[in-house]
Amino acid sequence: MNMRAIALATILGLSAPTVTEFIIKTPVVAQASVPLGTFQGGEWSVTINYSNNALTYYGTNQRTGDNLVLRGAKVRGNPQRRIYIWQNGDYLYQVAWRPNNPRIIRLQVFNPAGREILNRLLYEN
Repeated sequence: MNMRAIALATILGLSAPTVTEFIIKTPVVAQASVPLGTFQGGEWSVTINYSNNALTYYGTNQRTGDNLVLRGAKVRGNPQRRIYIWQNGDYLYQVAWRPNNPRIIRLQVFNPAGREILNRLLYEN
């Protein structure tokens, strides 16, 4: 018998469970890096969903009932603080989120001149 072939088969056989375990766990880690769900604070409610390869922002003013749906966020930031930006005409809707505090987001809205017109903390519902 060829001892090299047996040794190689043994090494590959022992490493296969590790590779499989890594492949199975990777999507779970990726899903935890996005603030999915509904967040509320005062008169504002924001729901963030992921479908069709895009993040969708559903914003509602609880007082007036006005709502807004935006799709396709740009992602900025770093692993400690992620920023998701949607554009509505010349207005920017920005959600800042920290994975180590996943139940809170900061909603900011900027007018066409770049001036911040809304800055609120929203809490997961």
